[in-house]
Formats: sequence, structure tokens, C-alpha cells
Amino acid sequence: MTDHDHDHSHSLLELRQVSRHFGSFRALDEVSLTVRAGARHAIIGPNGAGKSTLFGLISGTLPVTAGSVLVDGKDVTRLPVHRRVGLGVAATFQHSSLFMRESVLENVLLAVLRRAGKGLGGWRKADARPKELARAHALLERVGLPARHEVAAAALSHGERRQLEVAVALATDPRLLLLDEPAAGMSPAETARLTELIAALPGEVTVLLIEHDLDMVFELADTVTVMHLGRHLVTGSPDEVRASAEVQTAYLGSVEVSS
Repeated sequence: MTDHDHDHSHSLLELRQVSRHFGSFRALDEVSLTVRAGARHAIIGPNGAGKSTLFGLISGTLPVTAGSVLVDGKDVTRLPVHRRVGLGVAATFQHSSLFMRESVLENVLLAVLRRAGKGLGGWRKADARPKELARAHALLERVGLPARHEVAAAALSHGERRQLEVAVALATDPRLLLLDEPAAGMSPAETARLTELIAALPGEVTVLLIEHDLDMVFELADTVTVMHLGRHLVTGSPDEVRASAEVQTAYLGSVEVSS
């Protein structure tokens, strides 16, 4: 790991006035944001703030209406998802992208083989080299699933599936890991395990997460961005964000108080 990885002035991801319109609806309105290399950066905000839309623009699953997305200074605004993955951007989404009939190990192994430039043809684990198998096992160890490697992904609990998705994302050697509400639907114990897993990721993996669980956010994040109604409201340290009157208004203003 070089000093460059922890150079706080080095931005790994930069959004320059990105907008996304659906017809006349502005889901995102000129959002600018910088994520520095090595950060644990969380994006929070009430429902309808545009958080998931923003992730789509970063990962490439949604085209931008206006503005630009830069990864390590390179303009990726028009690049498809797989080209962004090649530049080190990996995402786990709320909607699972696992191969449900394959085993846990095969799901990770497939991602490892893809990373090694081997296509999907003939990827049964019998064909994998010892090095690739070892890497897949190491990733399952890292996310806390070593004992589940023979089980079909379909048989996993919700929390285990999220752990597996993280392992699959890590298999691409990401520099930027995008986590879209990783704790959604998890039990407190599963959330605690996931928080530990994210906290233990190496410093060269920059993490950007959207999360409703604010306890998890404030435990993990060194930087928090608050969005509201498609706009960037504030970015700062967890303490700055907690103390912000604007943020409190945004959250409280979006809750209908019954009289």
C-alpha cells in the first residue's frame, strides 16, 4: 500500500453537477460530490432523496441526463458497467445479482475467474486452478461464510446472501465498493456482522454506501453526505452532519407528524 492510497487530497470518485431526469421529474438535480481514496463515505437522506439513482449513475446502470462522473480523474460518464468494473468500481445492489442455483463457492469463483479474464464458458469449479480456488475460499473466509461454500445461494438466509454479494464484489479487486443498503432486511446480529466485515476491509478499498440504518452509518463512516429531494444538502464528518440544523429539518420535515 502506498502513501498515495491514503492521500486525503486524492479523489477517487468525482461527480460534477450530475442530474437525472425522468420526464419532468428531477430525481437528481446538479449533484456534485467528491469521494476521496480510502474513505468510508455514506450517503443518507429521507426516502425520495435520490440516493439509489445516484448509485445507478456511478455504477453505470443508469445514464446521466447531464453532468459528468470521473473515476480517478478519468471521465466514465458514457462507459458501460463492465468498463467501470475494469476501472475498479464494484457494486452490490438491493436486488440480488447472485446465481441462485449455483453454490456459494461457485458464485465467488465465477467472479474470480471473470476478474482473471476467463469468460463464463466452462467455469465449473473442477476447471479452476488451485490459486483461483484458494482466492475464492479466502474471500468467503473474509465475509464470514467459510462453512457455507457447498450450499446453493438460494438456500442462504437474507443476511448470508448480502455477505455473499460482498464476496462476489470483492472478487473483482475493486478500488471503489458501492454498497446499496447492505443492511436492509437484516437482523441486528447480521447487521453487526456486516458492519464488522466492512470495517475490516483493507484501506485501499474505498467504500461508498447508502444506508437507512443510521447507527451503522455513524459507526462506519468517516464522511457523510446528506441528500434531500434530489439535491446535495451537506457533506461532512459524522459529528458535523449530526449537528446540522439543515439535516435535522430535512429528516423531520419529511416525516408526517400526526396531530
